[in-house]
Amino acid sequence: MKMKWICILMIVLAGSCIYKESKVVCVDVLDGDTFKLSNGETVRLSGIDAPESYQEGGDIARQFLASMVLNEDITLVTSSDQRDTYGRILGLIYVNETCVNEEMIRNGYAEARYLSEGDPRCGVHIQLEIEAEKTRAGLWKTGIFQSRIDVQWNEQTPLIQWQDSNHYVGQVVIVEGKIVDIQYSDKACFLYFDSTGGKSFFAVIFACDLSSFPLHPDILWIGRNVRINGLIREYQGRPEIIIKSPQQIRNVG
Repeated sequence: MKMKWICILMIVLAGSCIYKESKVVCVDVLDGDTFKLSNGETVRLSGIDAPESYQEGGDIARQFLASMVLNEDITLVTSSDQRDTYGRILGLIYVNETCVNEEMIRNGYAEARYLSEGDPRCGVHIQLEIEAEKTRAGLWKTGIFQSRIDVQWNEQTPLIQWQDSNHYVGQVVIVEGKIVDIQYSDKACFLYFDSTGGKSFFAVIFACDLSSFPLHPDILWIGRNVRINGLIREYQGRPEIIIKSPQQIRNVG
């Protein structure tokens, strides 16, 4: 009970002054962070990101979430306005007193993501992710998540130009290029290497990780040639690289 109320307090402190606690039943699990309720609504677990059902590890993450919530009486904690752009309810999920959002990260089936920079849950979720990576829990054994603690700058890591990034999806590489634009949303900072707004390639720092960088991204990188070390993934048909820590990016001119 204590931990649930701590998490509810975190929602309030993050700016959601009115919260609602509901008893609901999960009837179908769509992937590792999304499921359907008996009333027809769709719930998206807030503060985490699991592989999509069609991506590597997606079925495993979905099965783990299903083992916790499918056909269970669960508690859904939301604020009054928490829906995403797809109309899904965003919230914390509890089975008895266990926070499912946190369990998905702790067991290595999801990453910490999509929290605002000042959300007090950021530190908790990031620490859970670090511990999961250290123990190689769940999907951390597969190499599909971007590391926070094992960034290797050496000659064995391929050095590529950003224009060639689409040929290296699923690989850890060092990408070189000039940052020509930086854009922000409430959940992320986007680094662009051309004027197309990331239609060909982009790097992203999620808001929950911004506080680990010493200066504002505009000061650090705009107009600079950089090298970014990380895993290239495909997002909506485009290659991207997620920057979780300052150790992943270096100025080169």
